[in-house]
Amino acid sequence: MAARFCTVLLLLQISSSQLNALSLNEPRNILSRRDIISTYGSPAAALAALSLPAAPVTSNAAAAGLALSERDPSVLKNSVFNIPPSTQTYPSFLQGNWDITMKYRGFIFPSTNIAKEKLIKNYDIPGFQKLSIAMVGDVGREETKYKLNIDDSSMIEDRKLTMKTSIDGHLGYDAVRGVIYDAKENPNRISIDFIPQRTRNANRIELFCNARESELVSVPSKSDGVTRNIFVCSEYIRQVTFGLSQEFGVARQVVGNYAHFYTWRETDDKDIVTGNLLTAAYLDAQDLMFFDEPSKPVVVYSHDLVGLRIAA
Repeated sequence: MAARFCTVLLLLQISSSQLNALSLNEPRNILSRRDIISTYGSPAAALAALSLPAAPVTSNAAAAGLALSERDPSVLKNSVFNIPPSTQTYPSFLQGNWDITMKYRGFIFPSTNIAKEKLIKNYDIPGFQKLSIAMVGDVGREETKYKLNIDDSSMIEDRKLTMKTSIDGHLGYDAVRGVIYDAKENPNRISIDFIPQRTRNANRIELFCNARESELVSVPSKSDGVTRNIFVCSEYIRQVTFGLSQEFGVARQVVGNYAHFYTWRETDDKDIVTGNLLTAAYLDAQDLMFFDEPSKPVVVYSHDLVGLRIAA
């Protein structure tokens, strides 16, 4: 098994309660995004203000698993490009149509090689500007709702639906004109086209998936001993964002690299699922600070997820 896949396996070694601890910052310690930005004057300053120390969590897992359970993001290393990954399929407990609520939990700056004060000046880091992470178009938004559909026969996600509803949900208005994606033709590329002049940060976004991993495990419930499924999947994304620049006739182009780590948990109610999304942002190879932190994330964001099944 590829060494890169150990990240997913480490996540699986951690119990459900420890997975909750990966949410990085406790909600009670987080001011509202609006209050933070009004106080500190900019999203970057707000990010710095919200960075809180992580409390240790004990674990009987292996050493690397212990590091992850203590919310040490150093194990969330960037992927090395290799064979193009296949289409992501999902387990049966996720099939169907869902209303997903995504709630912001917090973030940390994990790098020990680059000072936080230096990082927050780099607006090209994914998450520092709206739409720099397509799936989480406004990272600090306190709550966002979007749609998720897993086809009953193919068990493949409707990425067009997910992307459009998530981006529009994060922005708070209809901004996406169309999403081009064909899971059979090329499961590793998504093109997102925006309604002209609806957003300053993007006219078009191109997403390229460089690696994809997943695992399904069954864990006995502590309350009744009944086995429940936990599904973990990850995607390593290279995003190219095209927008307006200050130079007439020249398009602005920004490249970002990040990875999504999803954990989905089956509950006692078949119509409810819970989960967590960790998004690890990496420096691009063209960034002047790249060789200071070439593979580890420079910031990790966390969001809680709750899915309610939509009746057929």
